[in-house]
Amino acid sequence: MKVTVNPVTCIASGNCGLTAPNVFRNPPEEGGFVELIDGNPPESEWAAVREAKELCPSATIYVEDDAVRT
Repeated sequence: MKVTVNPVTCIASGNCGLTAPNVFRNPPEEGGFVELIDGNPPESEWAAVREAKELCPSATIYVEDDAVRT
């Protein structure tokens, strides 16, 4: 899974950092806007990343190759 964010569209809702704190953070010193911690998270984080993407009100999170490997 490859994760990217578009900080220009972020509205600092904080959903991503709450849902997937090992992948995203919303530092208060940056106004709560998204910061990507891990652009290639381990499979154990994929469900949280997908949920964060769905919860993002501004469609700031992009996920590539999010099919579960077998």
